[in-house]
Amino acid sequence: MQLKRMLAVLLSLTVFISVAAGCKKSNGGELKIDSVRVSDADLSEIEIKVNETLKESEFCGSAAITLNEQEIYKNSFGYADPVKKKKLKNDTHYSIGGLAKNITGAAVLMLEKRGKLQLDDTLDKFFAVNGKSYLTDITVEQLLEGSVSFGSYQNEIYGNSKEYRKYKVLFESKNPDKHSDKIRKMVLEHILEHGSDDKKGRTNSNYYLLGEIVARASGTSYKDFVQKNIFDKLGMKNSGFVSTKCRFAGYDMNNKVWKRFIEYSSILNFGFTYSFNGLYSCADDLSVFYMAIVNGTLDDIDYIKKIKFASSNNYCGFERDGNNITASGKLLAHCSYVHINMETNEAVELLSNRVGKKDISNTGDELYTIISSKINGIIIRSIKKS
Repeated sequence: MQLKRMLAVLLSLTVFISVAAGCKKSNGGELKIDSVRVSDADLSEIEIKVNETLKESEFCGSAAITLNEQEIYKNSFGYADPVKKKKLKNDTHYSIGGLAKNITGAAVLMLEKRGKLQLDDTLDKFFAVNGKSYLTDITVEQLLEGSVSFGSYQNEIYGNSKEYRKYKVLFESKNPDKHSDKIRKMVLEHILEHGSDDKKGRTNSNYYLLGEIVARASGTSYKDFVQKNIFDKLGMKNSGFVSTKCRFAGYDMNNKVWKRFIEYSSILNFGFTYSFNGLYSCADDLSVFYMAIVNGTLDDIDYIKKIKFASSNNYCGFERDGNNITASGKLLAHCSYVHINMETNEAVELLSNRVGKKDISNTGDELYTIISSKINGIIIRSIKKS
């Protein structure tokens, strides 16, 4: 009996020390959360609140919320295919658009950690100069932070009928996938010939170049590096690379109609542009990926610290605003959004294949704000209970 009492005291002390280590005051005097877990009772309340919010918003999609190493919410609403009455699930595939930039950013930082590249490497280390003197001045980090821009190659190609005809022949062939290497090289040549300017914000071409840098620094393709070092490593079994074989049911936000299958066979969304919008994933997998980013379990990289102290508010595909970072992707029939609070390490992911009452805004900041207002008090309350 005495031994049991001693063990109980030791266990209580262990819990107390763990909680004390996990909760501390930040410089601003607010509670900082490191490793405390939300209680089961409060998890149930969070689930009720989030479900209510998403149903009220007529949300059609999948949502996931993590806090440090704990998954505190995950659920799906609506149909993956309303014609066949196939319901959305947490492993339903969505084309994630711009969230691919976060994965590309992670790949670059992993290669830096492994000594395969340096963020201050200039682009002439990876691409032949051939009279393009600007390649000797621009660094990998400048591409990541958007302090330089190589424009938006899709707009330039679409806006030039002569330029687009070169691609159209390949995309309208019986099997466009077999031309992937040729298309990739054509796009790369176009971007490098276009050059850079000081405009900020339009960074699609930047991330295309970063995808090429991942391939050249790693000695393998972007696709193979990401598959082995991110998807396989984290167990992301329902994540992959968009091609003409991919089929995603979704709501066409431009024409306001449901499309049974969305085929990405144009230069705008085609899978050969993997590194900035050519990936698909699901709520299950993205929950794991963003939890790994928050906790630094990808090659022990303090990803959040790098974003927090980056010289630009746009880094690795995230936009930074104080202690918050967000990323989003908006395609023809899919929306994706992630919000991470860098102080509390709370990450919220929203994936949608049909928007709700307030159209596209309901898959981004506005919907996150509504969810956050319902659950943040519960999270803090649970921590204080601990």
